[in-house]
Amino acid sequence: MDARIILATIFVVVLNGTYAALLIGLLKRRKPWFQWLAIAVGSWAILMSGLFILEVFASVEWQSFLRHWFYFFIAVEMVWNVLFLNVLVLCVIAATLVLGRFRPVKTSPTDLSRRKFIYLLSCGAAPAVALSAGVHGTLTQFDLRRRDFLIPIAGLPPELEGFTIAHLSDLHSGIFCGPARLKIISDAANDLKADLLIVTGDIINGDMGELPDALAAIQRIESRYGIYMCEGNHDVFPGRGLVVEACNQNNLPMLFASSKMVPVQGRRLLIGGLPWMKYGFEGRPELVSRLYPERQEGDVRILLAHHPHLFDIAESTDLVLTGHTHGGQIMCGSVGLGPLFFKYWSGLYSRGKTTMIVSNGCGDWFPCRIGAPAEIGLLRLTAAKTT
Repeated sequence: MDARIILATIFVVVLNGTYAALLIGLLKRRKPWFQWLAIAVGSWAILMSGLFILEVFASVEWQSFLRHWFYFFIAVEMVWNVLFLNVLVLCVIAATLVLGRFRPVKTSPTDLSRRKFIYLLSCGAAPAVALSAGVHGTLTQFDLRRRDFLIPIAGLPPELEGFTIAHLSDLHSGIFCGPARLKIISDAANDLKADLLIVTGDIINGDMGELPDALAAIQRIESRYGIYMCEGNHDVFPGRGLVVEACNQNNLPMLFASSKMVPVQGRRLLIGGLPWMKYGFEGRPELVSRLYPERQEGDVRILLAHHPHLFDIAESTDLVLTGHTHGGQIMCGSVGLGPLFFKYWSGLYSRGKTTMIVSNGCGDWFPCRIGAPAEIGLLRLTAAKTT
């Protein structure tokens, strides 16, 4: 068992227990106090801890059961434990410290209805939002949009004009993306009838047992000029290189600090792929440039890199394809988690002669998207206009 999973489980259980104990302590400061509300708070903390344990320790076989019967409950648990819990515990600690300076408040029977409403509002607001997010995630779990991009390439030869690329990212085959959703993704990709298929990482959610479903879905996709992939951070969880090796053994090239030359009507598409990198690439453009052979007239260089910040060292390429951000996951227009954590989080970016597409991804490890829908991309190459 991975020590990180055990530590994360202990952390979540302790945090839920701390939240419940402090909140019940605050409730007791009101006399008379509603004991049933304290029971509800404690039960919620136990439920959220139990569901977290169920999720993280579920085998691949059990994931199918959870996905079918407990999707909503696990969705609520993840919204609560991943998004809310840390902030809520800090807020309750602050409230406990502040209110500890004052005497407990006694209320008369005439105040009980108003107090009861305030108690319900303060204790129930966060669980209610988590439940609403779980409903939204459950209702939209199979949604998938198509997103089209026109990619300007400087010096693009006429033979490559209109060449199309289907771009998938972040399948996260596993508890929230099972065979039914994977089939929707592969069918949608086939409908694009693209010349080339690119998959930019996070094939699995974290277990090698999740890989066969992902590989089967990708292999169902038809592509005239082949399928090429790169490694994502979730692909590293089972062990470095295991997913890469398995993909290559199944004739699905996962480019690992290497490149492939794809001939197209006498021209060359040079497709390079980098392993998962979050740090250590800053100011090192040679990590990208050394992937490719010497440029010939009419060459198109494409870089596959899971983390979009690698765009900063990719000036030697024409097109960069990335994912990882899930489009920000929870966004309201241009405001949300995307710009909070990433310099580039969704869509098309350009610098000089290099264009980058950041995919929202088509699967999920977190079962709720707001304002950042799951997507597949259809990219069409065109000659950049000269000025």
